[in-house]
Amino acid sequence: QKVVLARVCEARANAPIDATQPLAYLDTHYRDSYRFLFEPRPDHAFLGATPELLVSKRGHDVSTMALAGSAARGATPDEDDALAAALLASAKDRHEHQLVVDAVRAHLADAGDLDVPSTPIVLKLRNIQHLLTLIAGRLRRPADGILPLVRRLHPTPAMGGVPPERALAFLRDAEPVPRGWYAAPIGWLDSDLDGVFVVGIRSAVTQHDRAWLYAGAGIVAGSSPEREWAETALKFRPMLGALGAGGN
Repeated sequence: QKVVLARVCEARANAPIDATQPLAYLDTHYRDSYRFLFEPRPDHAFLGATPELLVSKRGHDVSTMALAGSAARGATPDEDDALAAALLASAKDRHEHQLVVDAVRAHLADAGDLDVPSTPIVLKLRNIQHLLTLIAGRLRRPADGILPLVRRLHPTPAMGGVPPERALAFLRDAEPVPRGWYAAPIGWLDSDLDGVFVVGIRSAVTQHDRAWLYAGAGIVAGSSPEREWAETALKFRPMLGALGAGGN
């Protein structure tokens, strides 16, 4: 029903990349997203500005989202609203989005009581807009903590596909470049096992003077190769701008 392909862009710098500098750029320009930096050793970093929450837990309260279906931002308010309306009216994008909603609902069905809106809204980011369904609920066993919820949800159909086993098998065979940390859960948890995890998209991996940027394209029946290619270009823009390689 759906498979999410990853496109990779390689960039080279004239000197080792100091990951704190692109992070500062993301903090300034993408405050509407979750900014992150993970650097297990010097000059080897994973960073980005992701709009996608995987799961948040505080006590009994849990929240997550379905984020799938994309459109460009308009050059004027009227054009922007027209693109948002077209996104909401798109049968292809609504189908792609609903696959994610249904999977999240199914994965958390026996974990608690969920409130799942029947229709998505449009999330407007600096460079792109998405269909968004915010999902919240109450857990039956909060003491289990956030990590079992991460295991239930990752990878969502927004990163892998539907059905997940067939989609992931296809990706392992078809994608020429390993994803590595791209789209991985990244976040934090406290001593009560509460916390927040996001999906590591709109991201890059840096090693010394090289960086690899990743962008995903959800492929369903009716997908246009040209449109999907253009969409991945929009998704590269945050990290290209952060690395001083274009974008905004």
